[in-house]
Amino acid sequence: MTYSIFHSTRVLQIFLEVIAVASVMVALMFPRLGREFFRRIEGVFDSLAETPRRAILAAALFPLIVRALLLPVLPIPFPRVHDEFSYLLLGDTLARGRAANPTPPYAEHFETEYELVRPSYASQYQPAQGIALAAGKLAAGNAWFGVWLTTGLMFGALCWALAGLMPWRWALFGSCLAALQFGIFGFWMNSYFGGSVPAIGGALALGSLARRFNPRTAVACAGGLLILFASRPVEALIWFAVALAFLFKSNRRNFDKKAIAAFATVLISGAALLALYNTRVTGDPGKLPYFVYRQSYGTPQSYWWQPAVVVRSFSNPELKANYNDQMRYWQRRYSPAAIWDSTWRRLRDFWRFFAGPFLTPALLLGAFAVRRRKLRPWIWVSLLFIFDHATYHAWYPQQSASETALIFVFVVEGWRVLRLWRRRERLGIAAARNLAAGFAMATMILALGLAAGPMLPSNWSLAGRVLAGLKSSPGPRDLAVAWLQRIPGKHLVFVQYGTQHNWYDEWVFNEADLNSSKIVFARMCTPESDASLAAAMPDRLVWVADPSRRFLSRTTISALINDRLARP
Repeated sequence: MTYSIFHSTRVLQIFLEVIAVASVMVALMFPRLGREFFRRIEGVFDSLAETPRRAILAAALFPLIVRALLLPVLPIPFPRVHDEFSYLLLGDTLARGRAANPTPPYAEHFETEYELVRPSYASQYQPAQGIALAAGKLAAGNAWFGVWLTTGLMFGALCWALAGLMPWRWALFGSCLAALQFGIFGFWMNSYFGGSVPAIGGALALGSLARRFNPRTAVACAGGLLILFASRPVEALIWFAVALAFLFKSNRRNFDKKAIAAFATVLISGAALLALYNTRVTGDPGKLPYFVYRQSYGTPQSYWWQPAVVVRSFSNPELKANYNDQMRYWQRRYSPAAIWDSTWRRLRDFWRFFAGPFLTPALLLGAFAVRRRKLRPWIWVSLLFIFDHATYHAWYPQQSASETALIFVFVVEGWRVLRLWRRRERLGIAAARNLAAGFAMATMILALGLAAGPMLPSNWSLAGRVLAGLKSSPGPRDLAVAWLQRIPGKHLVFVQYGTQHNWYDEWVFNEADLNSSKIVFARMCTPESDASLAAAMPDRLVWVADPSRRFLSRTTISALINDRLARP
């Protein structure tokens, strides 16, 4: 709840910390307060957990219903990060029934972050998140509903995974904690970045490996691995190695031929489909679009233990600026001080996203999982992912999405340990109950605050700063698109960036079918090429936009040429 790439306010974090500390203090001073109320709530969890299907359904519906109810005050989010626009291009492409689009004419005008224009016009990413976005667009008219649905499915899968290592009541409780932490106001639910999909894959892998290996769990495991290979290939390789180790150990004495056959069939079929996708995008079944983009533009950059991707020339300064920025991150490996700075920032952001103040005690007490023999192997598995993320040049929550179920195994185990602390005085039980109640109350306060926001007095600036961490407001590009949408006809917008422009504020993102798009954004290149592109789209009104000056003006081809030639 306290992590957002764009709106991470210290005031929001302090607000949550105060409620968490107050919850623990009340528990220590009045350990028997609300005992009957909490018993009734726990009885509800016991009732829902009586059957696995009911528990999984409750885990999935809880964040879906709450987020849907908040739509009037927390609308569908605007894309912000370059990756989000790339995923939206992928979703739009798949919704049109194809894996890639033909290279557009005058392709240099459409080169942009994390999108290919050659050998095809497509996203650099694997198709899983795009499938979710395409489903949302086809079923409900907006790609975000695919995000909404897959986030609910993620918590259902998380509940099923946790139940392989603990009772169903604790699995349901753990999934609800996760939903409060990052399922309602979190970045995965409120962006197009794609954390929920790989989290589903990781949960299916963990949940199946934690159970007895049979044809059903074999299909679940292979399906989870396939989702990971179609979303986060590096983490998929780690889970694949873990799966082989677990399956070898469990089948060493009792070899289940049917289960192995089911496992192999799903994986081989999925690999064939992914190879077909690669062929459509890159022309080579073994070459991922991700690698083609890296070879061309040098981003994303390598792990610290790998050599850097070096690109000598760029077609535009914005792509070069991104390359230089990531190269600086990669070069941190040469400085112990820079490595330490990077490490504590990763730990801070990990804590903000997956734990926050309410889950911190449980996360710390999760170390006691070493006492349970059934959980010990998963401690070793977690070390593989820690090494993976600690040696990459940057970290964002979706990079740890495949380990979400693994993380919450230790969180829930820590919560169980907390309940046993000072059992006779009931201090541990009271602290655990009050933290959960405080967490739910904080979520309710924020939801009510969003609803009451327009009615709050203007001098309530503190409330505004608390809520600012949850809202997604339109940026300059969004406002320009909304304005152009109201003007009849089609539009071609040439984007020229000033010398002080921040490369992060990129405008040149488009839909999959440029010809049918009402608005097409194009990068300015040479006067001759600009004029040729405008002439190739004669049915469009031509505009020039300067994001650094928030400037958008109408022009003609001749004026465009004269202005470009007049500039030094």
